[in-house]
Amino acid sequence: MSAFSRLWRRAPLWRLSLVSMVAFSGITVLYPPNWLVSLYPPLGKFAHHTAPAAQDDDSASDNEQSSPPPAQSGAGGGKGQGGDYTTAQGAVPPIDAQLVDLMPMAGRQFPLPAGIWHPVLTETSGPHGEISSNILVRTDRGVVTGVILVQATTASVPTSAMTDQPCHLDGAFFQRKLAAPSGAVQCIATNVGFTPKGDIHSKDDIGWAFGRLTLLGFPMPPVWALASWTYAVNAEDGGKNFEVVSMALSPADPGTAHVKTPLSDWSPQGLGTSPFSGRFMQNVNDWLVRWAPILQQGYQGTLRPSPNSIRPEAADPAWHGAAGAPPT
Repeated sequence: MSAFSRLWRRAPLWRLSLVSMVAFSGITVLYPPNWLVSLYPPLGKFAHHTAPAAQDDDSASDNEQSSPPPAQSGAGGGKGQGGDYTTAQGAVPPIDAQLVDLMPMAGRQFPLPAGIWHPVLTETSGPHGEISSNILVRTDRGVVTGVILVQATTASVPTSAMTDQPCHLDGAFFQRKLAAPSGAVQCIATNVGFTPKGDIHSKDDIGWAFGRLTLLGFPMPPVWALASWTYAVNAEDGGKNFEVVSMALSPADPGTAHVKTPLSDWSPQGLGTSPFSGRFMQNVNDWLVRWAPILQQGYQGTLRPSPNSIRPEAADPAWHGAAGAPPT
């Protein structure tokens, strides 16, 4: 019997340490932290990314035609002076986790609309994880009533990291630039989007989230009201700090995925003639105007928790509870 085999049999603590060293070394290679990849870039080739994978051009374009993209996207646009912002590392948290009222986000507060929200995807991008993203879902009797994508910076990023010019969204149903402090810009917008085909390999974050929800068996309506809020601040180093919130809100009947009007009523022409779709979108516009100051307060970290009742203005048009009641 060799010395190694005798040690293996007689030293259980050493044996456990050896096995743990091998196991955790493998996990480190598959899921390296950003700082380790920056020190040894070849590790990035072996890293396991649970974030959306890239598609071929044909399938990607098909998905983008049908998915409800963020009304205004603020991050992940290119390689600026500060590094590469096109790649991301993501994780899929347990979807049964429950979030209400306030959620910590990038060192700030993110106020949640009424109801119980569940995490779908968390993600960081940038050379040092400067951009943090979270996708959340809300259900009512098993049916999805809302999806949120929130992106926020933990440190200033180059202007080139913002793909879209804030407050200039072509084809929006409604958009408005709101008051903001000096050196900052704040704006809101709404639009209409349709449920994607459910390809989990979509390179679009929100399309990927809808794909995961489809695989998990969540019923979803065919059409959504999209609402976005953008807040960007000039940083002292010449870069930008920002938060972009994109929401998809369901116009379906309570507890169902059924929408009482045909999809043609949600076209730009139909919104002007259909009483239901036009009224629903107007309700979303009005709610977003009232909700924007709450989002700004969350960005500034000045909100107080409201765990026992729904925060004023938190009841969005897709939520079917009672105002003032606990957000169940």
